[in-house]
Amino acid sequence: MRFVFRDGEGHWRNGWKALGSVLLTAVLGGGLLWLHGLLPSALREAFPSPWDLFLGALLASLFCLRLERRSLASLGLSLGRRAGRDLGLGVLGGIVLVGTVAFLVGISGGFHLVWAEAASASVLMKAAWMMLGVALFEETLFHGHAFQRAIDGLGVRWAQVLLSVIFCLAHPFSAEMAGSTKAVAMLCTFLAGWMLGLCYLRTGHLALPVGVHLGWNWMLGCLGFGVSGNDSKGFWTPVFHDRPEWFTGGRYGLEGSIVAVAVLGLAVVALTRWKGFPPPVTASGTQLDMRGRPAAAAGPTV
Repeated sequence: MRFVFRDGEGHWRNGWKALGSVLLTAVLGGGLLWLHGLLPSALREAFPSPWDLFLGALLASLFCLRLERRSLASLGLSLGRRAGRDLGLGVLGGIVLVGTVAFLVGISGGFHLVWAEAASASVLMKAAWMMLGVALFEETLFHGHAFQRAIDGLGVRWAQVLLSVIFCLAHPFSAEMAGSTKAVAMLCTFLAGWMLGLCYLRTGHLALPVGVHLGWNWMLGCLGFGVSGNDSKGFWTPVFHDRPEWFTGGRYGLEGSIVAVAVLGLAVVALTRWKGFPPPVTASGTQLDMRGRPAAAAGPTV
């Protein structure tokens, strides 16, 4: 029984480490959400619930890293010029991806946009703040500690498959959706998870996937499309034409469009071929690999 939980050297197996971090995130995140409901309304508005979930994921990660004697930087969470650059590039990339999908569906007669007079810049800024919390939480959960332990235990490809499937299943798919639209939306979400995983693998940092995640969701909201089936208020309101829902995405949003599957597929191919940014160097001059470890002490990770 001992070998089920620990390896030959007596260390906890990577699968249990990953599962433990996820369960601890669920417990801490749930507790913080409960406390969130007790806060004054002004504080609840200033810090929407996704930030509670991110804090729970961060605390769970810190606890797990402490047990493993690793730093938070090894998780891919750190501040600095490089992180700021990756975050900015990611936001731009997410906006471009959504803009490309919207453009292709629009010129193909899928919809037209109507200006929403009730929209305001303050509403969109609040949405950006909330979406940042969503991106930080989901990337810490799906491409942080659990993803890295899965890589150690399964290898990169199977870790990508496992976490992308979980990422897909963690998103809501209404029973009212047509079967074809649901299938497209699930494939699109799986590819998004794979793409975000590649963003981490190519940089060794969570800033790029957080930025892409933020830019993607925020741009969907700005254009007035649903974000994973959740209604949004943007500068425009899409008016759909008489085209199949699996083509336009319908109420679910562009993530339910076959065009989004094609665009994300191309993004995955591009990231697979991209060699990534050069590995970072510590203040002492030690070069690190993409996982934040001394390059001389670590083997290839991709």
